[in-house]
Amino acid sequence: MYGNQRMTMSCNRQFTCVCLLFVLCCAESDGIETRPARPNIVFILADDLGWSELGCYGNGFNETPNLDSLADDGLRFTLAYAAAPVCSPYRAALLTGQHPARIGILDYLRPNSANALSTDLVTLPEILRKNGYSTGMIGKWHLTGYDYHEAEYEIRPRDHGFAWNFGSEVKGVGNGANFWPYVFRTQPVSWIDITTNRLGDNEYLTDRLNLEAVDFIERNQKQPFFLYVSHYAPHTILNGRPDLVEKYLKKHKPGKSSRNRCYLCQDHGKSGDALHHWAGDHNPHLAAMLESIDVGVGMIRSKLEELDLGENTIVIFSSDNGGETNVTSNAPLRGGKSQLYEGGIRVPLIVSWPDCTPPGQVCVHPTVNTDFYPTLLDASGSSPDPTHIIDGITTLETWKNPDVAPERETLYWHYPLDRSHFLGGVSSGAVRDGNWKLIEHFDSERTQLYSLADDLSEQKDVSSKHPETVAKLLNKLRVWRDSVNARTPSPPLLTSPKKLYAADHFSSGNASPRWFFNKDWSAQGGVLTGAAEGQDTTRLFLKDAEYSDVMIRFDFRPGESQDIRLVTGSGGYYNAVIHIRPDHFYIQTALDRSGPYFPYRHGECAFNFVPERWYTMTVEFLGDQLVAHIDHDHLAFAQHPVLDKTRKYLAFQVDKHAAEFDNIQVLTATKNERHADNLKLIAKASGAHPVEKTLQDQLAIQKKNAHEWFYQRSPEYVALVKRVDELDQENRRLYPDALQSHKEIRRKISEQRKQLLDNDPRFKELLFSTYRAERQIEAFLLSKKKGGAELPQSRRARELERLRIEFENDPACVALVAAKNEAQVRLEKSYPQLFVSNEQINEARKKRRAALNDDPEFQEKMSERAAAWRAQQNFLTEKNKL
Repeated sequence: MYGNQRMTMSCNRQFTCVCLLFVLCCAESDGIETRPARPNIVFILADDLGWSELGCYGNGFNETPNLDSLADDGLRFTLAYAAAPVCSPYRAALLTGQHPARIGILDYLRPNSANALSTDLVTLPEILRKNGYSTGMIGKWHLTGYDYHEAEYEIRPRDHGFAWNFGSEVKGVGNGANFWPYVFRTQPVSWIDITTNRLGDNEYLTDRLNLEAVDFIERNQKQPFFLYVSHYAPHTILNGRPDLVEKYLKKHKPGKSSRNRCYLCQDHGKSGDALHHWAGDHNPHLAAMLESIDVGVGMIRSKLEELDLGENTIVIFSSDNGGETNVTSNAPLRGGKSQLYEGGIRVPLIVSWPDCTPPGQVCVHPTVNTDFYPTLLDASGSSPDPTHIIDGITTLETWKNPDVAPERETLYWHYPLDRSHFLGGVSSGAVRDGNWKLIEHFDSERTQLYSLADDLSEQKDVSSKHPETVAKLLNKLRVWRDSVNARTPSPPLLTSPKKLYAADHFSSGNASPRWFFNKDWSAQGGVLTGAAEGQDTTRLFLKDAEYSDVMIRFDFRPGESQDIRLVTGSGGYYNAVIHIRPDHFYIQTALDRSGPYFPYRHGECAFNFVPERWYTMTVEFLGDQLVAHIDHDHLAFAQHPVLDKTRKYLAFQVDKHAAEFDNIQVLTATKNERHADNLKLIAKASGAHPVEKTLQDQLAIQKKNAHEWFYQRSPEYVALVKRVDELDQENRRLYPDALQSHKEIRRKISEQRKQLLDNDPRFKELLFSTYRAERQIEAFLLSKKKGGAELPQSRRARELERLRIEFENDPACVALVAAKNEAQVRLEKSYPQLFVSNEQINEARKKRRAALNDDPEFQEKMSERAAAWRAQQNFLTEKNKL
């Protein structure tokens, strides 16, 4: 449809270039600096389209005349790469110019994911929009979890700079429901946000997206525009238009099906894969879906020419990753989607910009999709945001002259997985340096080395022949991972994670309301930070928690903190605490009177944490077992009855030094299918990295552990412990003023406060007057910050504390604070018994003890208690040989 216009375009291009040269010469002679109008940008992205699927890349079955024409008129790349072998990381990298490893979106996002593309990032459409571009997006987003699937929050294209958006999903994608009304089988709602029909009862999704793209161009022809057309095709389940499918069925017999079960075939009363949705090669549905995309490319280019926009419009076509090997082959490349072999990451790329790209040329230099961000900013004359890190490089000079190589030799990939992908992907990283390609397998620690110049299909692993190259590239890869804060979570050992129970990535304004924060915490810049000037210990916890077998995973940067804790508990007691210290981590089970159980130090592991580096800790609870691990060689294990409970408390605690958290996930879990084998691995790794301790520390731990160990096994010892407890209870009853603990006294004060609140109107009024005064202070402070009243809970308390310091000498603030203090003084003078300090408690208790020193009965009680305590300690010393 479009190819017949190429001769006209060629003449128009020559005329445009002559006119542009004349204008520039005139401007120069007049001393006026003139630049051509900013180009329009149309970025067309296919989903799961392999490198070798287009006619211009050598495919003889699929028919892509408009894309072939685009290649004839523009620049075709043979070494274009996706930043990841699956969709969500590619899309994040495209819009931000950052490596997926830096962003933290490493795999495709599950429907209930909390890991949406952070609004802290400055995206390409945001910058273009600020520079006068009209911005629109059509089609697949896949950079958020969805409200429909109960994600913590949902981030949409309009949150990232797209002024207009159409046809994006509202729930999980890839179900093959590609026809109006876009409802998959018996599901209750459409999976996409298309609410009206424009193409008849059999409206086909790709056709509709093509129509909307053309209409966007029509509406925005008077100003520069950026249009992102993100097709769902040809993602499986493949389902093409029947007329086009029939065309390709006649052209070539479909290959053998890769699946024996096909939902769409069942819905048509067919068995197996009778309709060839899963044909392994010569797939008629893939060809039909690709032809629908190709028709849309022709429609877009025709509309641009009709509106005289073709000469100043950049048209880009590419794919988000390699083809899925269930329905195609990426030959001669090895592998496909979800793999770091070339078939998974090398993608088709065509760029056409008549004033820039030479027609019909081929570029053989490597590029990656992070490069589009700086290149398009460069092409549009837009400046990047100085606060936003850009990992890609501009390739504009390569666009102009494909013989000019981008100023970069090395490309990197990071694709960690907990288990092998259902499409065949494995947890791995890769680096391409010149013609060398190294793949590092994280699980097996195996490396593969390929010389792509000699072995395009990656069939000859030459790592054993070039150990020095392996070492060099492996070092480069690891240095790069550190530079972008790439995280490689340790795969689960005890559990198989299932449903996401709670999660947070702490994007500004999007932190989950399920977390309780006080003023010592703030979620900003995509991380949760504990203030350096906070309390001695500061804690955040998950509200209304209730969980049993789970996997908890979190990223942390220790900073100068000396003790980071993950605390769990139930029934009013803690049951397990994971301590992270600068040079080791360990598991402690805690005091739980319901058992009763006493504190016990379990597994520990030496590990030197670098203060400014990010780490990922994986913690798994399964029945009475618990393991915490940085990797499978560095772990701590515990097994104890107190662990086998439904937990109703989950908190993170940090000492007074600053520490940072990110990507907290709590997932329900079941027993790992390799549980028995993994227990052997755990047993082997336990104790492999002993923690150096002083003799005094060793004795203290041994004594604490002995107390719990003998209590659970020795009736004689239990009797000794119970005797001490009985005497303590009796003595506190007889001499409460002298022997009650701070906690008991505070509990009584709390009970008094509650009774007064229920029964004393004057107390209630005085108390509430302090609350009102505090709210007046907060309202004043928030009025001093733009948008302060809209601050999310995750930042509000911390920001209020900062504002208190900033405005502490402001006359209005001083007056409000004085009023608050006056209200507090009135309350404390009226009810002094409620405001007793620890020092006052200590002093009162000290006086009472002094008064009892001459009481023979008291002294006898104390001696009896001391004798019982010595008997208990002597038992431990003798039996445990301390």
